[in-house]
Amino acid sequence: MYRTVEQIDALAAQLAAQHPALCTLVRLPNPSIKGRTIHALRLRSADATGERRGVLLIGGTHARELMNPDLLIELAVDLVAATVNGTDVVLGARRWPAADLQLMLRALDVYLLPCVNPDGRTHVLTVDDMWRKNRRDNPGTTCDGVDLNRNADLLWGVAQGQTSCRPCTDIYAGSAAFSEPETRNVKHLLDSFRIHCFADVHSYSELVLHPWGHAATQTTDPAKRFTTLPTGTCQPLADSGYAEYMPAQDQFRFRTVGQRIVDAIADVRGHVYANQTGFDLYPTTGTQSDYAYSRHIARPALGKVYGYTIETGPWMGNARDSFHPANPEPVKDEAESGLLAFIQQCICAIDLLGAAQPAGAFDRLVRVRDDFLATTAAGRAWIALFDRAQIPLLAAVLADERLRARATQTLSAVAALLADPGNRLGRDLTDPAAALLRDLATGDVADDVADDVRAVITRLERLAGRTVEESLRDLMGEGPRGES
Repeated sequence: MYRTVEQIDALAAQLAAQHPALCTLVRLPNPSIKGRTIHALRLRSADATGERRGVLLIGGTHARELMNPDLLIELAVDLVAATVNGTDVVLGARRWPAADLQLMLRALDVYLLPCVNPDGRTHVLTVDDMWRKNRRDNPGTTCDGVDLNRNADLLWGVAQGQTSCRPCTDIYAGSAAFSEPETRNVKHLLDSFRIHCFADVHSYSELVLHPWGHAATQTTDPAKRFTTLPTGTCQPLADSGYAEYMPAQDQFRFRTVGQRIVDAIADVRGHVYANQTGFDLYPTTGTQSDYAYSRHIARPALGKVYGYTIETGPWMGNARDSFHPANPEPVKDEAESGLLAFIQQCICAIDLLGAAQPAGAFDRLVRVRDDFLATTAAGRAWIALFDRAQIPLLAAVLADERLRARATQTLSAVAALLADPGNRLGRDLTDPAAALLRDLATGDVADDVADDVRAVITRLERLAGRTVEESLRDLMGEGPRGES
């Protein structure tokens, strides 16, 4: 029922061999503890050029969670079929049109590491079906294995909640941060490619988790950073009431995208996953999803990565059946739908249309979104509108070279205008922008998208003649539906 490591590897190799313009095997630098070569699989459209925004999905970190490596390789098969054959993906009651899936691979590089822990999976399939860790021989003990989801370099060795320094526990953090070759492979992918979105797929509990895991999250005191806390202590945090800072705009994005994942999962068979922080489940340190997000804080030169952990499947009455149910197909279907929503939410029209422009050409647009709009509730409502409407509108843009040229020209003009807060939005910009939106919204678009487009056009009319500074104040003060 569940694939062996060799079968997963063979299927990844077959995809790369049969569709070399679409699929590429990425050999990772660190063999497993037992010497197995580990590959990731990159998916991108044949017409894509350069390195684009990337999504990294990993599974099989914990050996006994057998569903998720199968899920990820089947996700790859579905994305390839949609791109090559135009095949829709039907997951229970949710249909994902092939055009939506094709857009994902036109806009993004999708990296899949189906089985982080191949030695552990083999041990589960052949010896002990409840094994969790890798197969490290821990010197000086009779106990084997490191919990690969406690081994990352984020407060490593802080024995907070479900993290331990004792080798005989299932939650042993290892001898040092990234002591394990399997976790170093995950770090290598984050280091080597332009990853913007990350998800570590686990089982079970029907959860969509986001940072933080070591403490409660607060958005008011930026001095409260993990970078100021001691690591390797093998003790919990000294301050039991400590709360870790996160900018309000990042918290908003985590919650919003998390809810879209939850909604896409529920569409399949009605199961509603909880959307919460890792700490709300139980405290942990050294987890891979928290590490992915923390990197840009510890090293500001690195790009920001939005990291999630998804816990697939319900409690089945006992742990064995919950980790590897007799019929995993319904769980895999709903989880795949959630992952497709996650990939879709990583698409950014600004990033995609700016790819053919000089480096940094659209950076001002991104800064306005992140540094201004994202700081108020009204501004975040505009961001939510753009995120909601961009997917169906991008499909029209990419299908028509003239529309794409007009969209790029409009964004370029807006980016140039933003160079000076005193510049005014003239009719030479607002009228063509409104006309472009009307053309994009014609045809077969959903009613809510049409409503969003009308809201933008109405606001463009209101902003005509105002300065950049005045316009930003307006957008940050009142959302598309009058939110403040």
